[in-house]
Amino acid sequence: MSKPWYVGYFKGKDWLKNIDYTQEEIKKVLEAAKDLKEKFHKGIPTPYLQGKTLFMLFYNRSLRTRNSFEAGMFQLGGHAHFLSPQDVYTPTLPEDMIPYRTEAISDVARVLSRYGNAIAIRIYGDAAKWFIGRGHKVISEFAKWATIPVLNMEDDVYHPFQALADIMAALEALGWPKDLSGKKFVVSYAYSGGLKPLAVPQSVTLIAAMFGAEVVVAHPPGFELMDDMMKKAKELADQYGGSITISHDMKEAFEGAAFVYPKAWSPRGFFPPYNKVVDKEGAKAYQNRFKNWIVTLGLLEEVGRPYYMHCGPADRGQEVTDEVLDTYEKSLYFEEAENRLHVQKAVMAMTMGEPEK
Repeated sequence: MSKPWYVGYFKGKDWLKNIDYTQEEIKKVLEAAKDLKEKFHKGIPTPYLQGKTLFMLFYNRSLRTRNSFEAGMFQLGGHAHFLSPQDVYTPTLPEDMIPYRTEAISDVARVLSRYGNAIAIRIYGDAAKWFIGRGHKVISEFAKWATIPVLNMEDDVYHPFQALADIMAALEALGWPKDLSGKKFVVSYAYSGGLKPLAVPQSVTLIAAMFGAEVVVAHPPGFELMDDMMKKAKELADQYGGSITISHDMKEAFEGAAFVYPKAWSPRGFFPPYNKVVDKEGAKAYQNRFKNWIVTLGLLEEVGRPYYMHCGPADRGQEVTDEVLDTYEKSLYFEEAENRLHVQKAVMAMTMGEPEK
């Protein structure tokens, strides 16, 4: 069986964040994902990574992330090897080394590089000590030492594969090959009693800006995204013909939108480096002031019936009502979940695969 053009297209490269790549390169990923999705639904085999091994290191567990990567590697003919940090003495950064209880990331990365073909890592929240940016630093440390591709399965700053799945779902909803130019795309805070990282809203904002959308970031005061993320989003919007604006009113932001992406995240001011200490209880108490930031079927009808998006898992009764997820025909919730499989297969084939000679 001959291999498609995309196998080995980014051979040996890491995938830590989408903004490491151009819009044209991201479009190549989506083209590959589209091909893989069509073959998946037709039952056409795609053994493009036969004999390849992906090591998956989960500091944080996940339904979608683990199963989509594991199933994807199997469907590509390879093997996904699950690792919990405890299985490798909790690999950690040099400044946190505790003799005989941890193993240096530099060592783990180089050992795994001798055994397989890529390393995928997921780390945020408690695992990153709620120091915003520390999770991304851990993944970057793996990439520094590994001699095989390192894939970011979500850290506390970026969730690149979720954003790829999201943009794919949005483009499918519009009908290929349309893009987001001139489309209002709202990335909004939604209430949750739990603590959530900034990774999803930041990554979605960045990729929507990269695709030329009129992006509105809506949130109550205190839920600002990271300054450098907003600066980069503005640069991308300027480059690709879109815009970035901020709103503090969910309903007003939703008016006339083509897509709304209401998702919980935690107020950064309660965590380092924006605060001297980790104040989880203070963050939860502050979040509880904004329980009215919830998406209902009535709200979506009132603002013009936009496409509803969410990375999952959605907190039912907090972020969104049941009827939106279960009955709203313009919900892309499950399409986004499925697309995780296809975009990840695309990137794995492109970074881990051997191109046709």
